[in-house]
Amino acid sequence: MTEPSPEEVEVEILRTRDVGLVKELSLVLNSVGIRHRVVGNQHQQWILTHPAQAQAAIAELQNYHGENLGRGQKEERLVPKGGAVTQALLWATALSLVHVLAQAGSFGLDWKRAGAVNGEAIREGELWRAVTALTLHADAEHLISNLFFGALFLGLLHQVVGAARSWSVLVFAGAAGNLVNALVVGDDLRSLGASTAVFAALGALTAVQWSRKVETRSGRAKRWIPLIAGVLLLGWNGMGGVSHDPWIGIQRPPDDNTDIGAHVAGFLCGLVAGALLWRRREWLDASPLAQHLLAWAPPLTVITAWGLAATFR
Repeated sequence: MTEPSPEEVEVEILRTRDVGLVKELSLVLNSVGIRHRVVGNQHQQWILTHPAQAQAAIAELQNYHGENLGRGQKEERLVPKGGAVTQALLWATALSLVHVLAQAGSFGLDWKRAGAVNGEAIREGELWRAVTALTLHADAEHLISNLFFGALFLGLLHQVVGAARSWSVLVFAGAAGNLVNALVVGDDLRSLGASTAVFAALGALTAVQWSRKVETRSGRAKRWIPLIAGVLLLGWNGMGGVSHDPWIGIQRPPDDNTDIGAHVAGFLCGLVAGALLWRRREWLDASPLAQHLLAWAPPLTVITAWGLAATFR
């Protein structure tokens, strides 16, 4: 039997069960002109090349792995921003203050009548209600629920994107959620509560974490974890007393007044806001003007909205 010449012998430089990885690395080798073959079966894949090119091929794959590993580690090592407790306390203080003022009818104003979401009034131009309604609550139980979950989601979002962007999400994505809900439901809508903003924060946090997983090239399963978790939290906290019976179908207690539409709309608007903030984060970090706008726009918007509500009551 004739022995094959050294030029005809191929050596194995990689063996794996990951078909996607083999395709990716094969493209890398093709891009630098290294001839090779991919062989395998349903259990394993191999990359083979000639001995004369084996060392160069291995070096190229190692460099590629090192570059991508470095980028992934850099993103995954995101250092949480401090001050989350402070932001949670500011959230609790602001909502509690407005609740006390509203209950007392301070400044001779019927706060709920002037500031709650009213579908007909919004259609006629009172858009500020989408903002003022975020600061109002029906009772103490309603307030406490939003204090807790709002502080939780605001604190988590703050650790990733900072205070200014977190508050912008709460106010603007929350207000957008109220407007979307009013557009869908129509003139009969009556709603109030910070829960739309709370779920906007949850949506933004979901989008940011999902975007980070995509950028770090995490496995497909890991990429979907944030989105699945966000939807589950929305279902657990945002659907009120709604339940599903396999025989009867979806049921809702007659005394349940949870505004599910506002919760879903807030979550969806938060998803969009979070994705935009993360995509534009480098530009925002490099723009002092944008940072100042993000910091001052939320409180000024709330104050202006209440000024309009008091003027046109």
